[in-house]
Amino acid sequence: MMMNTNYRYLISTLLILSCGLLGILVPGGSIETRDFSHINPFILGCFNTFLTLLVMISILIVYYLLQNISWVYIVAAICGLSYFVVYALDLAKIFPVSPVPMPRTLFAIEVIGLIVSLPIVFLSIKESSFANSSHEQRIMQPNPKSFVYFAFFLSIASLGIIIFATKSAMGI
Repeated sequence: MMMNTNYRYLISTLLILSCGLLGILVPGGSIETRDFSHINPFILGCFNTFLTLLVMISILIVYYLLQNISWVYIVAAICGLSYFVVYALDLAKIFPVSPVPMPRTLFAIEVIGLIVSLPIVFLSIKESSFANSSHEQRIMQPNPKSFVYFAFFLSIASLGIIIFATKSAMGI
């Protein structure tokens, strides 16, 4: 029995879409224009670190999904759930809260992101249970040298994004 290839590609596509939707919402851009200077810089930095890691992990997960690695469905479901929670908290005005009202474009993108996250969760759980019940377990070991270079690049890019997003959200 083989896992459904179409679901693998659909989950990958939805994860990339989620990365793009969240990525364009970086504070300081043209869409996320709210002021978060009243939030403790440490908390804001931690939140931006979480969002950046979510996007970076999603990118890595897509690679492993396309390699047909079965354990990745669990991580994809967690990513989908994380996207859902991030958007739901913001749309419900729980966190982060800003005295500046949410722009219409931001609202629309967050609603789309919330909707996109649901099939990621459900399809990933479905495929995870199928992958765990089948005998097809592919284990992949990354090339250590290329993995180190890629991890270094992602780390530097992530650090830059976190610093930029935190400074922009604080109006610095």
